[in-house]
Amino acid sequence: MPYRDYVEDRSHLMIRSSAPESHASGLAVGRLEVWPPRSARGKDVIRLIDDSGFDVVIVRMSAEDFELSAALHSDKFVSWQADTLLYFSVAAESLASEAAPDALVKMTLSDERDADVLVERIFANYRNHYSANPALSRINVVTAYQDWTRASLGGAENAVYKALDTNGAATGLCVIDIDDESYDEVLLAGIVPEKRGQGEYQRVMKMVGARAQAASKEAVVISTQAANVAVMRSWCRLGFLPIITLNTVHVVRRNIVDVALGEN
Repeated sequence: MPYRDYVEDRSHLMIRSSAPESHASGLAVGRLEVWPPRSARGKDVIRLIDDSGFDVVIVRMSAEDFELSAALHSDKFVSWQADTLLYFSVAAESLASEAAPDALVKMTLSDERDADVLVERIFANYRNHYSANPALSRINVVTAYQDWTRASLGGAENAVYKALDTNGAATGLCVIDIDDESYDEVLLAGIVPEKRGQGEYQRVMKMVGARAQAASKEAVVISTQAANVAVMRSWCRLGFLPIITLNTVHVVRRNIVDVALGEN
């Protein structure tokens, strides 16, 4: 989810329908961002979820909201923490220093098939918060990322780039939210398996920084799950620093959980 979804004041709670996740899971799935920290009471959030009619609500909240996380469990709902998401930021100028010659190529709607292939190669067997929830086990992470990437092709808010080596072969892909005036946010990024461990990821990130700097952006923002230690170490070497930490909590109606556990 974009960084701006959490830094904006969301004291007025509102659950948004998630059409892609609903379609992929066969359930009514909603999304709720609780921000700023300690701005909502558990009983108010549970009442909102109950009244919404959603089968599953994916709640993102500050990791500081210990009490809220514990309160999202009731006689009607089962809740559990599905992951922890960490956001990092670095000055675009700093990231752009020593950047290699630009080898990022913007992909367009006509590149949909190429984008699908790259996402499949990069994110095969990748796990995220869906993996923690038996009710969402039908959602294929690669397919979800392919849908996300396709939706970003040709859009005004997001841009999709593929990275090329000196022979013109694609080495990686990144989806960037370019809508904010002050920063670019890397929503999705990865390197094909055969190019990993060779410094390619850092090369791509430096090129992303150079593009942000050329667009007069002040910073580059990026995020990942807490389990992805290796990529966070890479970011630290590039000068990224952590800025916010969010917990993802899945709140699921008990009858949905019972059915899902029976199927699995």
